[in-house]
Amino acid sequence: MMKIIRRAIAVFAFIAIFFGVLKSMFQWLAQSGDDDHEIFSDEEHEQV
Repeated sequence: MMKIIRRAIAVFAFIAIFFGVLKSMFQWLAQSGDDDHEIFSDEEHEQV
């Protein structure tokens, strides 16, 4: 019984770590480099 609980906690911890790394990676990508992923560029906003 204790083995099952330990394994379940380990699985949940692994999933939490995985999503934390994924979130931080997306935040890093959003802050770095060009904003090629944006829908509108700054030039388009200035022309309007």
